[in-house]
Amino acid sequence: MGHTTLADGIAIWQLVYYIAALGGSVWVSARHGFSKSTGWIFLVIFSIIRIVGCSAQIATVTVDSDTPWTIAAITGFLGLSPLLLASLGIVSRVCYSIIKTPWNLEFSFCVVKTVQVPAAVALILCIVGGVSADTPAEIGDQSTTQAGVILFLIVLVLIVLLTVGAAVGRNTTGRGEGRLLGAVAVSLPMLLIRIIYSFLVVFSKDSHFSMASGSTSSILTDLFMARIEEMLVILVYLWAGITQEAVPENDGGVKRSKEEKLLYRAGRGDFGGGKLGMASLAVHTLVGLFRDDKPKQPADELVEMNV
Repeated sequence: MGHTTLADGIAIWQLVYYIAALGGSVWVSARHGFSKSTGWIFLVIFSIIRIVGCSAQIATVTVDSDTPWTIAAITGFLGLSPLLLASLGIVSRVCYSIIKTPWNLEFSFCVVKTVQVPAAVALILCIVGGVSADTPAEIGDQSTTQAGVILFLIVLVLIVLLTVGAAVGRNTTGRGEGRLLGAVAVSLPMLLIRIIYSFLVVFSKDSHFSMASGSTSSILTDLFMARIEEMLVILVYLWAGITQEAVPENDGGVKRSKEEKLLYRAGRGDFGGGKLGMASLAVHTLVGLFRDDKPKQPADELVEMNV
């Protein structure tokens, strides 16, 4: 049996944090929608990835093989994708509330999907790089891993542009969910630091950026340039998701009815598509019916909006 290292202690601390974050992420996703376009579901995915990675790191204490090390290293790179996709989903929601119908639907379908593609490709490239490496220390040397990190930076730049556009649009129109926009704006510098660290890991030969070295300096660098930033981003997004209403109460100064809120969410894509989306929409519709004895909008129209 091996001895517990500084990296193992940090992993235990993160494991406790992300177990709690997973519960909060599930609650926020249930409140705002499990659809990928909303972004909240990626907080759940990220928490699961970190729980797996931390568990693998802790397992290195007792398991005498490279498998736990490899899992911990791969999950370290994979975490960037869900964090970026969560940011994209949240800022796209702000843009949706700013842009008038039907252009907000076109925005959600075209612009957001376009940005999601390189994020997904980057995730695949990092997975390929991780499984192709002979040892955990060689994951950063793989060309596929390096290409994935570059794509992550491109995605971040696109999200920054969307955030700036959303800020300008909100100042111009007075519409938009400011709390969500502020959460993304606060998180972007931390995401930039996180991606810079990934660049240093894969392109720099400095031992300070090599977790495989196991040195105290490399572990602390990883902690202060990656792990803390990730935890803060999750905390900020959970705060925003808990405190922000699923649908803004006011639309041009006019209160939305329950039926109008449901229609708004269906158009925004909160319920997703396919059978799962239809089931989610049906549940929300039934909840609305039980809360209001006189529903003003037939469920069939809601289904059409979701399709």
